[in-house]
Amino acid sequence: MTIPVVYIPVPVPDERISIIDSLGQTYYFPQTFAVRSEPIARKSDIIETAYVHGAKDVSDGMFSQRVIEISGKLWANTDAEYNQKWDALSEQLAKVDFRVRYRAREINIKKIEDISHEYPERMGCRFGEISIRLLALDPFWYGIAEKEKEIAIVNSPTTFQWTIGGKVEVFPIITVENQADNTDFTLENETDGEREFRIQDALNLNGTTVVIDCIEGTVKRGTVDLISNFSGMFLRLLGGRGNKFNYTGGNCIISAAYKEGYV
Repeated sequence: MTIPVVYIPVPVPDERISIIDSLGQTYYFPQTFAVRSEPIARKSDIIETAYVHGAKDVSDGMFSQRVIEISGKLWANTDAEYNQKWDALSEQLAKVDFRVRYRAREINIKKIEDISHEYPERMGCRFGEISIRLLALDPFWYGIAEKEKEIAIVNSPTTFQWTIGGKVEVFPIITVENQADNTDFTLENETDGEREFRIQDALNLNGTTVVIDCIEGTVKRGTVDLISNFSGMFLRLLGGRGNKFNYTGGNCIISAAYKEGYV
């Protein structure tokens, strides 16, 4: 009689839930832990109006913050082993501004909201039940790998299109490498309600580089702050569709770095 052999796959670290802190250090949760995203709602701001039945919705339709819950059981053979595992986990919980990664996507966490740690009665080994709630001010999950789009501008005005993956709008970091004097230029995302910005700078000459960080809201030529030379709105890339852009200005190379966003 042949005894069947059952192969149990060894867990791949990247398939487990992990925390990546601001220094790039990674902590992997045990395989017994699971992640759950609490529901998120669109912002709602309702006002009552005189002489009209009902009310009026004056909200912007954007999503609010999100809470992520990571929970599971921690197992050990001895109290010393259990405490060692718990201490390694609890060290992560004092951190702020880190990322939770799972299934090839990650979410930005501001801080831990609360922790539940229970010790059920012993069952021949030491174990505890742990639940951690984390606050994500940005409610969206993002792809791990950064994407980049690039186009060389040789005529002005110019129209071009970038197809953006993901499902929600994301804010890119836009770099403009000037290949001619470019003292006054405009970039518009026609797909996003004609949202645009304009930069006027007499020293924005051939060979200079301007970086527009639409995430942090900064504009720099090298190390020089150009926010006072900036007008309009920081651009977004709308996920899951082609984004049509209109550019007016000098010859340059425009690139946009971003991560795809998902609900």
